[in-house]
Amino acid sequence: MRKIKITLPATATDLGPGLHSLGLAVGLYCAVEIVERRDETLLVETEGEGAGHYPIGLRHPVVLGLMRIFQQQERAPLGFSVRVNNHIPLDSGLGAETAFWVAGIIGANNLLGNPYPRSRILEIAAQFTRQPDSAVTAILGGLTTSILESDMLTYRALPVTPMQVIVVLPELENYAGESRLARPERVAAADALYNLSRVPLLVEALREGNLTLIARVMDDRLRLPYLKPHIPGYDHAIEMARRAGAVAVTPSGDGPALLVFAAENHRTIATTLEVAFENTGVKARSWVLPLDTQGVVISAAQSA
Repeated sequence: MRKIKITLPATATDLGPGLHSLGLAVGLYCAVEIVERRDETLLVETEGEGAGHYPIGLRHPVVLGLMRIFQQQERAPLGFSVRVNNHIPLDSGLGAETAFWVAGIIGANNLLGNPYPRSRILEIAAQFTRQPDSAVTAILGGLTTSILESDMLTYRALPVTPMQVIVVLPELENYAGESRLARPERVAAADALYNLSRVPLLVEALREGNLTLIARVMDDRLRLPYLKPHIPGYDHAIEMARRAGAVAVTPSGDGPALLVFAAENHRTIATTLEVAFENTGVKARSWVLPLDTQGVVISAAQSA
């Protein structure tokens, strides 16, 4: 019987001013193993971040992604054993949910003999998840840009200098629902132009690994003002991080995870952020991570 293992990185999207356009892959991973069975049993096991969060069975996101491909190919699968080992925190803005769906899509395509080329898999993943920036970045790795318009995906992989970044996650209850309500229906033209003018420079700064330029152009006037009130202690934590050496901070996706850039002392800055949040009554976790430039890793084997 065939066995497929799919490993996908976490994704930091909506980088600074690059809302709904830029994604960066970082070195936290979700690994999904799918094994064919000789009966019609569906067995889903989960461990790591978010274990037990989703229903175990047909409604798990990995299985939903898997079934999408079988349905499009008009194929009826037999049973599967699905094992999820996830290190990407859920509901954090780091793309864990997208990674689940994409793993199922890629796994099913491989089990069926790869009827779809990578370009079509990217399109299906973007359409299915409705998160093209996260789906494309998880598959390609590195720095990407993409748009999904009328179900047509346009994307590019962009050059990026390998570097370490810090991810800090304040643990906040009810954050996801509150932050969605904070999105404005309209924004000032001046703020939109402020963001747009900085995106090309941010792309160039990431290509060069130019932290001085990253610091100058990472600011966002469209989303951050509405997210900050839902992250208690944000301003205090960021000020402490800057004093410790951080040069730029941006929420990852809709947050509450924060992506931090620095030239050195990454572990010290991470600890500083944890302590700063804890001083305002918010527990936080942190990771010092490399950028992931590989994207999806797929391995296939025959099981006994």
